[in-house]
Amino acid sequence: MPKFRPRVVGRRFLAMLLVIVGAGVFTVRLVELQVVSAAGLTAEAADKRAVPVVIPSLRGDIVDRNGEILASTDERYDAQLSPKNARLNGGKFYRVADENGYATVSVTAEEAFAEIGEVTGQTAEEIAAIVDDALAKDPKSDFAYLKRSIDLTTLNKLKGLQIPWLTFESHHARVYPNGAVGGNIIGFSGFEDVPQAGVEVSQDACLTGVNGEESYERGADGVALPGSVVVRQEAVNGGTVQLTIDRDLQWESQQIINNQVQQVAAEWGMLTVLDVETGEIVAVAEDGSVDPNDVDASDPNKREARSFVSPYEPGSTFKMITAAALVDQGSATPNSLLQVPDSWEPEPNVRFGDSFRHAVMPMTLTGALVYSSNVGISMFGSALPEKTRYEYLRAFGIGESTQAGLSLEDSGLLYSPENWDRQTSYNTMFGQGVSATIVQTAGAYQAIANEGLRVPPSVVATCTEADGTVTQIEHGDAVQAVSPETAATTLHMLEAVVQESWITPFVSIPGYRIGGKTGTAEQTDGQGGYRSDFVHSFVGVFPIDDPQYVIAASIAFPKAGDGSVAALTSFHDAAEATIRTFQIPPSTGSYVPLDTGS
Repeated sequence: MPKFRPRVVGRRFLAMLLVIVGAGVFTVRLVELQVVSAAGLTAEAADKRAVPVVIPSLRGDIVDRNGEILASTDERYDAQLSPKNARLNGGKFYRVADENGYATVSVTAEEAFAEIGEVTGQTAEEIAAIVDDALAKDPKSDFAYLKRSIDLTTLNKLKGLQIPWLTFESHHARVYPNGAVGGNIIGFSGFEDVPQAGVEVSQDACLTGVNGEESYERGADGVALPGSVVVRQEAVNGGTVQLTIDRDLQWESQQIINNQVQQVAAEWGMLTVLDVETGEIVAVAEDGSVDPNDVDASDPNKREARSFVSPYEPGSTFKMITAAALVDQGSATPNSLLQVPDSWEPEPNVRFGDSFRHAVMPMTLTGALVYSSNVGISMFGSALPEKTRYEYLRAFGIGESTQAGLSLEDSGLLYSPENWDRQTSYNTMFGQGVSATIVQTAGAYQAIANEGLRVPPSVVATCTEADGTVTQIEHGDAVQAVSPETAATTLHMLEAVVQESWITPFVSIPGYRIGGKTGTAEQTDGQGGYRSDFVHSFVGVFPIDDPQYVIAASIAFPKAGDGSVAALTSFHDAAEATIRTFQIPPSTGSYVPLDTGS
């Protein structure tokens, strides 16, 4: 019977113990790796392999009142390649050769260059040069542009080549399919499509979407692993902003004002068409409006929405406000009569006159409008306290910034009565010593045409989010400027202006009753005085029997023609275009003459 020596037994036991302990350590470590820490290690490994990719959201469209696109986003793509991987393994890679994905075919870099070139229009040599030039600068180069700003068709053809070292990145370009039509309102974008003007700025929160994110895994050679794309967050596109303007009427209005400015060699011109019931601006035209597709080609002074940010002294168009205030206060009627000289000095060092010479003449309140008498309207208006006249100006929206939907909208200039000097106190009654934008002026006439209720003007209607949620844009509260009876009386006097004055042949449209008021206003020269030339305006309402639209036209500082006729013609042509666009029926009834006093 064999005998085991104690030393041998001890060694065997120790060896077995070491094996058991080692196996236990490995088992514990294996459990830790495969069970306890598996999720974390897998995520860490994925993070090291995963390549994050931003999914850019699309900026929303800007559309007109009928849904016609005024601004949109064109998605373009950059094709990129990895120079080091293009030359990896001697430039050879394998591509799936059948529909089942089993058979493969070997492709060389030179063959791939030729295939790419057939799609992009480049030569194989040009593509090889892109790769080799990048490697010459950096032997480990992993990025170079193949071709930038390709379209979707080209992108899909390149993807179909199944070249593993080609990658693609999308980017967006803002496009304006109608060019300068509405460019003054739509605005434009600058470097890297950052909005810089107009609705692009004011409605940026609606138009801007939320970028998404995806990732893909790549191997050691930098090539994307098939089936590894994971979308972490879906992109949410921007919303659609709907404007109140009508694209076709906007185009016609721009043609009209551009033509009249050129006819009389004016410095500038503006033309605004406003819906009486809603306050919606259906056209807001300015000469030389910016083309958002080519901003640098436009006059830098004419890139903003000047109808909202460039106030000027309106002149006699504001006599309507004074007349309406007098009627509303019961201080005068259309037939109230005064003896009116051609100049007046109501107080020491306060003097002004009419634009035409005349002897003292009998003149009604209606006549003060028909003859556009500064003296007449001031003699009547002096019956009202300064504070009362100021409150009516404010009720008609003067001195208050509009909230039509643009980022910048000027309030114009209207000092409170305590800051009026004696001359200004009288001048404000005939539209001097106060300034307003053309939109504010059109808004004042909208109130008269709408039974005295001033509805704040608007140019942005709604924002429709990507999920379909529609938000109405707020523009302020309506204000009852005068009573409905006063408004009707004032409209009657405005019709008398068209029927009883020299402007009749320039603004009349057969079948439509029209009322309105001219204005010829001095403007500051920026040095404490006034220029020697004028801004000529006409604001009209039609049809008088059922007011639908207000049109305001201004022609500034003409050098080669009659600015008043140009403004009247602008109104006339825009009114005809508006009648055609909205199919406005002819008037009913007829004008009832008013006494002008002489």
